[in-house]
Amino acid sequence: MNNSMIILSALLVLAVVIPFLILNSSGKGEAKTISNKIKEFAKDAHLSFDTKESWGNRFIGIDKSKRILVFASMKNGEVVINEVALGQVEKASIQMETKMVKTNSRKENVLQRLDVEITYFAHLDELLVLNFYTVEQIYGEDYELKRAEKWKALINEVAKTAIVGKKVA
Repeated sequence: MNNSMIILSALLVLAVVIPFLILNSSGKGEAKTISNKIKEFAKDAHLSFDTKESWGNRFIGIDKSKRILVFASMKNGEVVINEVALGQVEKASIQMETKMVKTNSRKENVLQRLDVEITYFAHLDELLVLNFYTVEQIYGEDYELKRAEKWKALINEVAKTAIVGKKVA
């Protein structure tokens, strides 16, 4: 009787723990893939990130000495890496799309999309859009607006020092 209770308890624990571990590890697959690609890219380009951040299936990092911004995201199972030379950047701005949704008895704005747009001095180049959040993602909203504001300020700061450096030289 005592042995059967121990076996039953062990099976119950395994029935809960094993699915949790499988789901937990499967959710980190994209993040690990992006991390490996970024490490490989940084090594090949001789970059060392002064500031970097990962969330969901996205990565952003900046090398202030070389004035390079790297943004990576997962699209259709592939890692897409954008490398931005901040010496050619005029400004960064935040573009936000919200939708009014009625919940219970009140209306509230729900974030649908959040991008950081990078404008180059040579206006012939198209805008570069770095997508920080889309409502269709499997990841929920997690302080993306604060993150976008932080990176916008950082991009503008490094781009401005690149301009000042060119004027002084």
